[in-house]
Amino acid sequence: MTIFNCLCKPYLYVFTLSVTILSIGACSDESSLSSTLTNQKADGIPVSESAGTESAEKPKQNLPLAPDISVDETIEIAAVDDSRGVTIDPDTPVLMELYVIDRAGAVGRQLPNDTAEKLKSYMFGDKLEVIEDAKGWYGIKAMMRREYEDDEGRYVTADQEEKIYIKKNEVGTLDKVVLITDDLNILSYSNIDEKYAGVENGKPLDSILIFELIDKSLFEKKRALAVNFLSTGNAKVKKENGVLSIPTAKETVKLVDIETDNDSEARFKYMGQIDFLNQYVVFGQFWESSSYIIFDSITGKQTQDFIEYPYISPDKQYIMAVYANPYDEPRTDLELYRIQNKKITPIMSAGFKNWMPVDEPKDIFWAKDGYLYLAVTHSAAFWKENGSLNDTYQYIRIKVDL
Repeated sequence: MTIFNCLCKPYLYVFTLSVTILSIGACSDESSLSSTLTNQKADGIPVSESAGTESAEKPKQNLPLAPDISVDETIEIAAVDDSRGVTIDPDTPVLMELYVIDRAGAVGRQLPNDTAEKLKSYMFGDKLEVIEDAKGWYGIKAMMRREYEDDEGRYVTADQEEKIYIKKNEVGTLDKVVLITDDLNILSYSNIDEKYAGVENGKPLDSILIFELIDKSLFEKKRALAVNFLSTGNAKVKKENGVLSIPTAKETVKLVDIETDNDSEARFKYMGQIDFLNQYVVFGQFWESSSYIIFDSITGKQTQDFIEYPYISPDKQYIMAVYANPYDEPRTDLELYRIQNKKITPIMSAGFKNWMPVDEPKDIFWAKDGYLYLAVTHSAAFWKENGSLNDTYQYIRIKVDL
């Protein structure tokens, strides 16, 4: 029989250990240490009392505090049934939110010491909710799955919030979660030449695209070299009563808005025309997605849809669309296309796990030097602690290498 529930700390005891340190004189050759342990159940039910410490050389005895002994600090240590953990109330107040800033990651432990059981591994950038400030450690909230046999011999599986501990020097504030060059080409998936590959632990893309981390001054300098092949003026394109009408040589394309609160929802906006490709560009907003769609200005047929705005290279040979995907594991979805004889064919699509472009069209452009320039954040730093978009950027550029 399998029982799913959250058990509230059966057999969990808390020991309050008062550590006293002997002040040692210059000529003393012996020190004294007095420890008093108060043993009680976590739920406050009294149990048998005991006191004192035991030595191999001397019988157990209680030593009074001498005048030259001072109490250094009191440390609460939980004696935990390892199979059940230290459960906490889900409404336990969060003192602050911090992030893993050690690039090697961090380890959550059962107790605040290096020899305690390892319970959970965290990656660089992972957000943590701090609920306790201990010496050299933070107590954090963690969702854990426990499997054990209860007192009645039943097998129990419990998903429960627990307090575990992480070293203070492995965590820090959001501004410490930043990109380095080696982060930029790490994949979460790839689809090259119609061959899809999921990447569980991430691997680098070592061909097709070259990534470079740059500073803001270079980014701003290159902004003046941005190219734009979209013309926006066309008096013949109209939208009336929720119907977007785009006249082409052979027919009029009509796109109808659907105002609803289900997966049939659709809204369309005319963006402009790419003259050298004979293509109209339309933005479509749907129930849980969006895309940029292009229609042939001669035939009226849909030519291609892109995950984001299609940026065209200055030599008119490539199109790149870069989308900040905030769902599941935040990442960038990137699409690359080739333009040849006015035909558009896909080269690759890929997910990049460590960075995301900012949600501002002015902060992404293809420049005359052949690079696509983007303002970005680390994927783990896309959102601020208050839920708003992070407005502290880094800058990268990408070059097609084919």
